[in-house]
Amino acid sequence: MKKTLVLFLMFCMFLIPSAAFANSSTDQEPTVKEPTAEEIAQLNEALDKLIIEANKKLEAGETDLFLEENVGETDGSVSLSFSLNDTKQKAGFQALAVKPKAYRATVGYSGIGFDFQHELGGTFTYENGKIKGATKDVALTGLFYSESHNTWIDYLDPSVWVVNSEGLFKALKYGVEYKTSLVVGLYGSGDYRILQANVGN
Repeated sequence: MKKTLVLFLMFCMFLIPSAAFANSSTDQEPTVKEPTAEEIAQLNEALDKLIIEANKKLEAGETDLFLEENVGETDGSVSLSFSLNDTKQKAGFQALAVKPKAYRATVGYSGIGFDFQHELGGTFTYENGKIKGATKDVALTGLFYSESHNTWIDYLDPSVWVVNSEGLFKALKYGVEYKTSLVVGLYGSGDYRILQANVGN
């Protein structure tokens, strides 16, 4: 009888830590809920509003912005930030003529099945209403995602260059992926605008 009781107690002692470990693992396991087509449409509508508001502020001379919008009836939000800064120039006549600026646009998504960010930036130089050169730099971040991008510049005419960036976020463990698009227009006047920002799957 005593031997049976001892074996039973040892069995219970083995089960309790195992169950606790299993519960702990479950508590720490993140969940990714794929958004519906309606939620994605609402998100892009919110983005469109932010783009209009941001470009109005840029036209008014503001160069450092952060805007955020709730998405429909969900708990999610989308944010849009911009910066446009003069960069240091070398001394001399050429420095006065060719003017460099640094641009950066960031879109962040949170709370609708995903939390990730797409950032597009670089520098451009302009002179006499024409763009003389531009660079591009992209940063994609997402805790549970693998990220990749395709980024290029369209040279529409000497005074308008368009920087296009397409991001891909994959959460292979959950079988979901999202595609983002961020498009920035650079102008020979030294200005820039956000032309497009959206997400899809």
